[in-house]
Amino acid sequence: MHEPESMPHRLAAFLAEHDGRRSAEVTNYEAMVGGYSRLMARADIRWSDGSTEVLVLRGDPPPGKSMAETDRDAEHALLRALGDSGVIPTPKVRGYDPHGDRLGTKCIIIEFVHGQPLQTLLGATDSSAHGPHADALVDSMAAVHSIDPGLLDDVLSRPADWNSYIKGLIDRFRSSDQHHVESMPVLRYVAAWLEAHLPPPLPLRVVHSDFQPANIMVDADGNHHMVDWEFAHIGDPREDLGYYNVYAAALGPNLFALDPERFLARYRERTGFGEDAVNMQTMAFFSSLAAISVYSQILGGAAAMARGQNRGLMTTYTLNALTIGHSNFLAGCLAPTEPETR
Repeated sequence: MHEPESMPHRLAAFLAEHDGRRSAEVTNYEAMVGGYSRLMARADIRWSDGSTEVLVLRGDPPPGKSMAETDRDAEHALLRALGDSGVIPTPKVRGYDPHGDRLGTKCIIIEFVHGQPLQTLLGATDSSAHGPHADALVDSMAAVHSIDPGLLDDVLSRPADWNSYIKGLIDRFRSSDQHHVESMPVLRYVAAWLEAHLPPPLPLRVVHSDFQPANIMVDADGNHHMVDWEFAHIGDPREDLGYYNVYAAALGPNLFALDPERFLARYRERTGFGEDAVNMQTMAFFSSLAAISVYSQILGGAAAMARGQNRGLMTTYTLNALTIGHSNFLAGCLAPTEPETR
């Protein structure tokens, strides 16, 4: 994938060998925009039996060019398990180059979803018509959180218990501070506040961890297909609620903000979680907490750039997310205003 001009030949040979019965011709190959951490490409395929299809390639960028370091082996195993189980609509895996010797880098080949990202769909419709999209988004999130974690025991590790897991998430704030090129006291302050305001626990479930409209493909029938599972893990499902809220508040439109109580009520109905655990207060908690996983990756990229170890343009582009993160973290920690006493 690092040498696009050679990819049609290399991909055709890889697909033919993987198929074992048909030869393949790549009639069109082009890079896809929108992937912040991985290289993405679309390939139009014509098989020797006359059939055609579109595939998507998802691979690692060159060393020093990645905004976030994630594991393609783990992502491939997860996508394969999700596809085999059929528990949620997501593009099926069609091939994998685990060493990068065939396609130039570790690369997952998946089916193309004929549709458009929910983010694009929202941008093309008036805000007055966003209500049904909000309901559909809640349903997709609940579907992710309703996956039986036991189906993925061979793929995703399961935390020992909720309490230690949440404290581990909070410690990411301290770790990010410790490993950055300069001290960031705000991260230590947020960690202390979160530890003092733990919400009621929920059962540990599958968390997408990058739940945003750009990662939801909507087909011609209006069905949602979840993509980009590279950050997925077993954790507290409210991480996705908080992450979505932070992401949508920054880029818009925020479907949660249309009617927050309706949004949370529908989520509780779809998941069976109680109002004590899913409410406006816990939403604020996880809006602060959930973003630290991606935030720490961006911070790590910034530190690597400061040390001269990362020259990626995408790293530079995403640095503005650090100041947005500071604002959101502190906003989530503001204590309610108390009446003045004399």
